[in-house]
Amino acid sequence: MRLPPDPALLYPDVLARGSLAAALREAADGCLAALPDDALRPAGPLHAAVAAAVPHRAPLTVSAWAQVRRWSVAGEEPRQGMCLVDGWTHDLAEVARAARAWRDGVPLEEVRRAAPFVHLTGRFEVPDNDPVRLAASEWQGLRRKADEMEYEWREP
Repeated sequence: MRLPPDPALLYPDVLARGSLAAALREAADGCLAALPDDALRPAGPLHAAVAAAVPHRAPLTVSAWAQVRRWSVAGEEPRQGMCLVDGWTHDLAEVARAARAWRDGVPLEEVRRAAPFVHLTGRFEVPDNDPVRLAASEWQGLRRKADEMEYEWREP
């Protein structure tokens, strides 16, 4: 069994700042400067959460990978935990742009425009928690996931 590298080797700059949240704020080139401190919270030394300003989004989670230096994000709707956006990048400033767009509540397509590494899952937001629209959102996400899969067609 191969052990993951020591986080101090992959993320010395982050650990020197005390948390991923602090490193993210610094790498943001000012785009996170106006956020209140409680909007960007550490969730461990190599994880952070960015609270959304709209109630139909859970906090965006930002995580460091264990095997290679890379950042991942995931944004969900809060009621059922369905993922709306995800993605990974090597650039922490790109993560900051995605976090700001998520925080500001811009449409999901605008989050992707702000940070092109962000993958839209195909689900759409349902601010009013309408069960019919939530089911439609989930089906749309499943259809998109199926479309993105590689299939090998064989004749019977």
